[in-house]
Amino acid sequence: MSLTNTTINNTLDSTSWLLELSLWPLRIVCPLLIIFCPIANWICISIFQSRIYSRSSSKWYFIFIAIFDTIYVLVTAPLIFLITFQIYILNWHILFCKLIVFLNYLACQISAGLLACLSIDRLLATSCLFLYRYNCTANVSKYVCLCVILMLSIVNSHYLIGYRIDSQGFCSMRYYKWYGSIYSHFNVVYLLSYSIIPFTIITICNIFIVISVCQNKSNMKKKYLTKKPNLSSSFEKKDGPTINNNKIFRFDSYSHETKHPNDNQVINKIIASDSKNFK
Repeated sequence: MSLTNTTINNTLDSTSWLLELSLWPLRIVCPLLIIFCPIANWICISIFQSRIYSRSSSKWYFIFIAIFDTIYVLVTAPLIFLITFQIYILNWHILFCKLIVFLNYLACQISAGLLACLSIDRLLATSCLFLYRYNCTANVSKYVCLCVILMLSIVNSHYLIGYRIDSQGFCSMRYYKWYGSIYSHFNVVYLLSYSIIPFTIITICNIFIVISVCQNKSNMKKKYLTKKPNLSSSFEKKDGPTINNNKIFRFDSYSHETKHPNDNQVINKIIASDSKNFK
């Protein structure tokens, strides 16, 4: 029995040491995210609020995604960091219990929903230019973002109602029996709004965007190849007269040289004729 107890104690010590070691990456990464994530998202927001993107239809998607990503990091990262030290902030007060759970789920769903809307906007910009010019403006994208935020806030409002601190001092949804019975249905809604629906929309839009970009590239190559022989023929027409002119100029210069001999030859002939006459 003593051997078994010592082996059990050794295994428990080794597992506890491994768990403690595995917590240190979270203890290092979470403070870094708390510091650098708001700074990076603030830079993103300031860039898309500049005059360059004043008429861009996608600027509001990036701005609101950056805002809710910052909210998610500032809510979730401190929670995970404190849990690694066995500090459960959710159990401190009913406001922490409600707000942290609500903002955690809400920020995830809004970021995923706005990414899906951004994918649709980019698909219209690459494939349906007529619809994009008349329907995808900065004001329209702003209203779409506000509608998504309002709708998902209403969907996740049950976290503000159902979660309470129970008699044992834990933040849980078991305080109300009726809420615990329908909580599984809310998990299905969360799964659809956070992962399944946005993932399918983003995947389909990206596939069509890649297809449209490839088609545009092939059309540009065809246009370039059709224009290339015309350009080469026009260059040959321009180069032809210059070559002929060079030939004519060379021929004229050669004939000019044959018609007009050198001055030295003329002088020698004059001297020879004078010497004969003198004799």
